Amino acid sequence: MWWTRAVSEPVDVLAIAAHPDDAEVGCGGALLVSAGQGLRVAVAELTRGERSTLGDIDRREAERSRATELLRLGERRSLDLPDTAIGTDPAHREPIVAVLRELRPRVLLAPWIDDRHPDHAAAGRIAREAAFLAGVRSVGSGEPYRPEHIYHYVMHHPVEPTFVLDVTSVWEQRMAAVLAYESQFGRSRTEQATEISGPDFLGLLTARANFYGAMVGVERGEPYRSVGPLHAELLPGLRGPRAEGPRGYRSFL
Repeated sequence: MWWTRAVSEPVDVLAIAAHPDDAEVGCGGALLVSAGQGLRVAVAELTRGERSTLGDIDRREAERSRATELLRLGERRSLDLPDTAIGTDPAHREPIVAVLRELRPRVLLAPWIDDRHPDHAAAGRIAREAAFLAGVRSVGSGEPYRPEHIYHYVMHHPVEPTFVLDVTSVWEQRMAAVLAYESQFGRSRTEQATEISGPDFLGLLTARANFYGAMVGVERGEPYRSVGPLHAELLPGLRGPRAEGPRGYRSFL
């Protein structure tokens, strides 16, 4: 099992990812924004990406270490489930239950439950199941705990977002964390070995951020989906002072 450093207190945000680099691609902006606010953020990958077409375990671990620094994570772990077979055994929920009880995140991020990659979809599904079971005392060991919120991030399939997070201020560092995985991304078209290794995929990430950002009038946005409604103590848009001058383009209003 891979570690960064021991946890001495609960984390605020925990991202569940199927493979190394998924958190960077799907929710890296949220992790950076949260870390910038002084919150403790962590990532738990379900696999080591051992069946990836490109790279090997040693190279991917070195890339992962660099990306961890760029994302300002307080903790990063691998739960050692089998790559390409996530969710094929009910026991796959058990290590997620254990890490939730240990790290006790307020917010859990997980892939959206419909995605072209079976591992991504399964990771989102069993993360939700494990979040519920982590609060059931008769399941597993350790003190029961259930995250306050679960938000799903986008990997491939677009979603109708519940909210869009403004990640404009951290976009360059977010993309630097993606590009830390040199074995996976950033190759020229002539060197491209997989559908996501060439420049078109990186362009897609930027275009997607532009698209979702335009929904809320910011330059770069990261979409999230909540299965249920979100609690609000104030109408959205009323927090902070009134904006002065022209506002950014918004596709809905």
